[in-house]
Amino acid sequence: MKRRTSSLLTAVALVSGAGASALAVAPAHAATDSGTCASGLEKQGPISFNPPGAVAPAPITIRVAGNTVDPGNGCTATLDFGDGQQASLSTDVDVVHTYQNPGDYRVTLTLQWPGYSPAVESGHLLIGGAAGQAQVNRIAGTDRLDTAVQISKKQWLTADPKSSWGQAQTAVIATSGTFPDALAGVPLASYKRGPLLLTPPNAGLYGPANDEINRVVPKGRTVFILGGYSAVAPSVDQELINEGYKVQRFAGQTRFDTALQVAKFGLGDPSNVVVATGADFPDALSAGPLAAGPRATEVAGQAPQPAAIILTNGSSFFDPTTSAYVKSKLGTKNCDAVTAVGGAAVHALSALAAGQCHSELSGADRYQTSAKVFGEFSLTYLVGVASGSTFADALTGAAYVANVQQPLLLTDPNTLPDPIGGYFDAMGKQPGVAFVDVFGGPKAITDHVYGQITDAAHSGQYNP
Repeated sequence: MKRRTSSLLTAVALVSGAGASALAVAPAHAATDSGTCASGLEKQGPISFNPPGAVAPAPITIRVAGNTVDPGNGCTATLDFGDGQQASLSTDVDVVHTYQNPGDYRVTLTLQWPGYSPAVESGHLLIGGAAGQAQVNRIAGTDRLDTAVQISKKQWLTADPKSSWGQAQTAVIATSGTFPDALAGVPLASYKRGPLLLTPPNAGLYGPANDEINRVVPKGRTVFILGGYSAVAPSVDQELINEGYKVQRFAGQTRFDTALQVAKFGLGDPSNVVVATGADFPDALSAGPLAAGPRATEVAGQAPQPAAIILTNGSSFFDPTTSAYVKSKLGTKNCDAVTAVGGAAVHALSALAAGQCHSELSGADRYQTSAKVFGEFSLTYLVGVASGSTFADALTGAAYVANVQQPLLLTDPNTLPDPIGGYFDAMGKQPGVAFVDVFGGPKAITDHVYGQITDAAHSGQYNP
């Protein structure tokens, strides 16, 4: 088994590209010169950041040296800063850009040379917030259905064909009634780039959710539905089709089969999986952002590919197909390829792995397990908080944080658990986390807990 520790803000920039290293240091393929345009001797090299992490507002020097940039001869380069701004480059000289707000920014350099397909180099840059200055906000609606809509409104801009910033590409729909089919949906929402919205069982699509889909998802895109017709009525499919969307439904014979379908056909059979029990919801919802964040696989020039959430039937696997799928991911030197979250999943995976390398994240209860998962995030500027007693707000909130590769903490509705309180103490004492979003109204998470979070995040002193 493998263990890893982390801080709230680690000054590391992750870089990906053709053959690139995992960290922002010059890999073996780094170019020693910028090459000559239209000669067959063009060069491509990694981008890097100085400093590799900072507190907003922050001027960051982006190094693009070693890339052939010569617009006069047809070798163009565009640098997307990840904050809605771009620059067309004239040379491979360092570029200085000021990031005004905290965030985990994906910076992308796109090279276009005559006779070649576009070449892409990219990297993640974390801009954090000042110690003790985190903005604590509550995102809540009149009920769980409306809360899901309000969460989406907070994250996604109105669809704009002229922009890619803040744009959703899809939506994922789950029933508001029960959790089983929805547990695998968080990394799907992150991978496909969209909100996770709720609709009542045995009814048409919830009106405000439908309005939100029409606001943020461009016509012609695919909307994903989790679960069979008893979970989400068939009329929902037809309503979306009539409005100009494509529909793909993941509906297995069981919750375990639905999770497998999402893994294979929704996420493209990723190399990593995160295993959690499907008999209850807390561990799987803590695991969703982990799958979309630290356990995601970096692919050159593409968005990270999340790990899949695979479900156990408590402390054992439900069927041979599920256990065979998980077993196929074991046997590598990467212990994080298969991670168990929660005591039940740890038991099931330990028996299956038979000593093969894997990771285990488990505490004495759902809150300690949530804290263990949180500890896997080394790049953190935003933290989501949801009730560990009910699934709905945690589900839609998990998709919100997963879309920006950030963690979710679960709390008791009435008092902040000790394993969680310590993290908010740290926010008040060291830079990093700039935003804490609490999902659900006072019935889901009381004003007392909201006050505990706010006081600790600002003062660095957690009061039980």
